[in-house]
Amino acid sequence: MELWFGYWLDGPGAVSMLDANPGRIEVRSSPLYPPGTTITNSRNRYGFRGGPADPARIDVLALGGSTTAERYIDDKDMWTAQLETGLRQSDCPMTIANAGVDGYSTVGDIASFNGWFDRVPGLKPRFMLVYVGINDAAVNPKAAWYEKSVRYKSQWRQIEHYVASRSALHRLHVALRGWWQARENQLIHDELPITAGTLWEPASLPPDFAATVAPKVEAYRRRLSRLTELIREFGARPVYITQRRMDGRLVDGHWQQIAGSDGARHTATVDAINQATLGFCHDTGETCVDLAGRIDFSSSEFADAIHTNPAGSAHIGRFLARELAPVLCGETSRGR
Repeated sequence: MELWFGYWLDGPGAVSMLDANPGRIEVRSSPLYPPGTTITNSRNRYGFRGGPADPARIDVLALGGSTTAERYIDDKDMWTAQLETGLRQSDCPMTIANAGVDGYSTVGDIASFNGWFDRVPGLKPRFMLVYVGINDAAVNPKAAWYEKSVRYKSQWRQIEHYVASRSALHRLHVALRGWWQARENQLIHDELPITAGTLWEPASLPPDFAATVAPKVEAYRRRLSRLTELIREFGARPVYITQRRMDGRLVDGHWQQIAGSDGARHTATVDAINQATLGFCHDTGETCVDLAGRIDFSSSEFADAIHTNPAGSAHIGRFLARELAPVLCGETSRGR
């Protein structure tokens, strides 16, 4: 099983990311499209959705979790593809590749620089878009980053990481653990569907909410600092984009949530993470786009409380094209 499903026979420079298998092409139906519609979800040999065959031609690389990977959205309908089209229509041609991986937070984004991006020949994007917030709200602030644990202190640790990166059973363990954590934080596809008849109920935040969220925010800001360093060292400029959850909402100062969910607490936590993102950009001078606070979503643009349908993805693409054209084209013009 290990030899067949693992990565023991791959070369030392092989790109192998959990749930981002290079060269994968899936043609199937999707619940987000009319019955009978077939979509294509493909990744090139370097693990990216979309983008050119030559990584050296990538201008913008988008990082994020399932809201970036968009598993049930056709290649041409992803928000990154819609953004590329919108930029071209604004006389700002940019080649965009999608490096989203289901379940990724800034922890996964940081790990991607050691074992993925560094192994893609010629990859030198000018910008990295980081669509972030929802998954980071679920990260345990006490959890060790992969990047920290990979700084080997002994030969045994080096062997341990060599085995972990290639073992099929270890990958299965990681996938099952991630599924359980996603289930606990209501992050699974279609778990909380959004429809015109969605029922809402009054809700309140736990008394210890502020004390619980504070260490999450502090740890998140440290990860943002490290991620920014890695992106800058890679020769790119980071652009952070905030995210929206749709299972909780404030109405006249009072919380509501989808009936039977814990949406108020989850949404309030994401809001705190978003404020930390904006505060980080304010303090450091990095670029942030407050999509969560500025885009006017409707419930019909979401498949569930987290993931957009094709209409919502198109909305994100159009919004970001307007917001980012001056940033991307201005930087390009100065570079020229």
